[in-house]
Amino acid sequence: MISRTSIEELIDRTDDLNLTITLPTHKKGEEVQQDPIRFKNLLSEAESQLLEKGMKRLDVEEILKRPRQLLEDYNFWNHADEGMVFYMNRDLYEIYQLPYSLNERVYLRDHFLITPLLPMVSLNGTWAMLALSPKNLRLLRCTRESIENITPGDIFTNIEDFVGDRQEASLQFHSSADSEVMYYGPGSADNERKKLVEKYMRGVEKSVTALMKQMGEPLVLVGSEDIISLYRSLNKYQRLLETPVTRYPGSMKNHELREVGWEVIHEYFLKDMYQALEQFDKEEAGRTSNNLSQIVESTVMGKTDTLFISMNEETWGVYDESEHQVHYSGPNGSTDELLNWTALRAINQGAKVYVLPKQDMPAASTVAALFRF
Repeated sequence: MISRTSIEELIDRTDDLNLTITLPTHKKGEEVQQDPIRFKNLLSEAESQLLEKGMKRLDVEEILKRPRQLLEDYNFWNHADEGMVFYMNRDLYEIYQLPYSLNERVYLRDHFLITPLLPMVSLNGTWAMLALSPKNLRLLRCTRESIENITPGDIFTNIEDFVGDRQEASLQFHSSADSEVMYYGPGSADNERKKLVEKYMRGVEKSVTALMKQMGEPLVLVGSEDIISLYRSLNKYQRLLETPVTRYPGSMKNHELREVGWEVIHEYFLKDMYQALEQFDKEEAGRTSNNLSQIVESTVMGKTDTLFISMNEETWGVYDESEHQVHYSGPNGSTDELLNWTALRAINQGAKVYVLPKQDMPAASTVAALFRF
């Protein structure tokens, strides 16, 4: 899982030669067979750059040994996502698969290229969804691209199993096309039925809350208004979201639940970003900028509060700290990718950094910033 903490750990990895390799990958089709070929070419380029920097060949071979072993690992490439990032130095070897495409790049500097990971912090996160269905209760752990059923094993996912051979079974907890309404809705006003449903839901809440406290992630409820209200009255988990999904989840597939959950959760994840975007449009001149030279200088001086960077864009050059000036140039051994370089500085100084699709950027610019003063 990619988090701000994991990115900060990459930033703290200091080495004179930190190697980042990025490439687009594919889930299906003939392109899957081309991915290891492209990766092989990138490894060859990385080898050349490491040797040019003066690294001994034996050390180069040691760094590239593990990624080269992947070239013949067809199972690895057949289970790729849309993008991949490799981070390597003498002591580190990490791979991240990403749900979006990346540019091909070999980046060898004293720092890593961290901007490919930042959209995962900007646009993604992990949350849980509790589908309150009497016949198909599920607790799902979700990201924007994945789903895992984490329903605790000690709860009944079907209330009929909970009832079992209890005396209350005479209340006719039987199959019904409108089972969600039958068990929890206005038609289930019988006091005995309500008591049994509440007893069932207490057990569910206890197990779900115990697990959620271990995970610490936000929880979204899906179900009828009545059962959501009941669950809320029993809930002891602090990160239960106020906004539920009021739909009958029994017949919904897991991926459908994730999609309706995303409509609720993405604003929760991105509320700080949305507020910053709104603030960008309202701030007076001098408190915002989309001029990279000004943003670099302001970031070095600790003035940047929030930095926005457009996905998969690059601007190359160097920052002359003695002159407080940016000198632009093409990519070569002595220049840095300045959007990444600025993001590194901003994160180290406690600024918020978001990497967004171009159309979501302020004024559709390549870079933008809100300043503290």
